[in-house]
Amino acid sequence: MRGLYKRLTLLGFVALLCTAPACRSSRSTAQLPSTKKTSSKGSTSNSSSKDNKSKEASQDTYSTAHNANCKKLGLTPSSGDNTKLYAECASWMGVPYKYGGTSKSGTDCSGFTYSVYKAVYGKTLTRQSAGMLSDNCTRIKKEQLREGDLVFFRTDGKRTSTPNHVGIYLKNNKFIHASTSKGVVVSDLNQDYYVKNWIAAGRVK
Repeated sequence: MRGLYKRLTLLGFVALLCTAPACRSSRSTAQLPSTKKTSSKGSTSNSSSKDNKSKEASQDTYSTAHNANCKKLGLTPSSGDNTKLYAECASWMGVPYKYGGTSKSGTDCSGFTYSVYKAVYGKTLTRQSAGMLSDNCTRIKKEQLREGDLVFFRTDGKRTSTPNHVGIYLKNNKFIHASTSKGVVVSDLNQDYYVKNWIAAGRVK
């Protein structure tokens, strides 16, 4: 009888030893997925934070460059600006006038307009101002002018509707062009000289 009792006690003890680690192991294993998820979320959050900081830095740099270009052009920057157009125009400021020229070593009014349009919009315009109005543009009213439209004048004193001078409209009545006396400059459409010699406004097709 005593022998049977000892055997039963021993079997119970062995059973207890076998089941206890299993419980601890099961609990430990159940916690592992939770730990991985937390780690994964933390990693995603850090990555997202880095991306946001990178974007903010890029926007700050972009804004600073545009501000500098607008300052060079004598304009106030705004969110709707075509920054590529403003950057290209700013890079031409002060280039001297040269009849027949199309480069930054010297350009005439149509050569400047031709070069800027090709660089910014990828469009090849007629080389002369009169041809730009007749062949490349749809005429619009002065009040309809918007960024990138062309403005045409007759500056040689002849009373004709055929333009001999062209510029690119920017905003707030300002346009950029290659002046025979000052080279590439920004002027105001409300100046008496340009009001007097106004021919037409055109939107490139």
